Amino acid sequence: MEAYEVTQVMLSVGTVYQVRRPRQEEVLYTVKGELMSPTPKFHLTEGDEKGKERAQLLGNFIKTKYEIQVDGKSAATLVFPAVAFKKTLTLVVGEEEFEADGGVFKGVFQCKKKDGSLAIEIAKQLSLRDTFSVQVAEGMPFEVGLLAAVAIHSRFYEMV
Repeated sequence: MEAYEVTQVMLSVGTVYQVRRPRQEEVLYTVKGELMSPTPKFHLTEGDEKGKERAQLLGNFIKTKYEIQVDGKSAATLVFPAVAFKKTLTLVVGEEEFEADGGVFKGVFQCKKKDGSLAIEIAKQLSLRDTFSVQVAEGMPFEVGLLAAVAIHSRFYEMV
């Protein structure tokens, strides 16, 4: 499994996240949201904000459905319930569909394959800045795991 940390950058213009390996300083990827957009739109780029674009995250107005595009093609879809007492989501990657339950407070989303093995795990960490630990299994596009963490943050943890 590949491990990443997705951390929201504080005091930035617009919503910005930096992606690193756990306990490393080097920024591998940056996810930047479009400012003043009526619907959530994020761009995943290599390195800093000026790097090559790898993927996009596009959400609807009420933040219940997000599409992840890699190289301009749909790679995954995330669906959140409009009203829920628990944090849940459905992730569709190709022909596979995963249900994940983040509970009421725990904030750990596990997408498991039919054999019970972990495909993606996204866990909100306790920290001053919003940080998510992301683990992606071999064969699963890492962009899906990283942008799913951003979608979870956008849906459940942002106040706007």
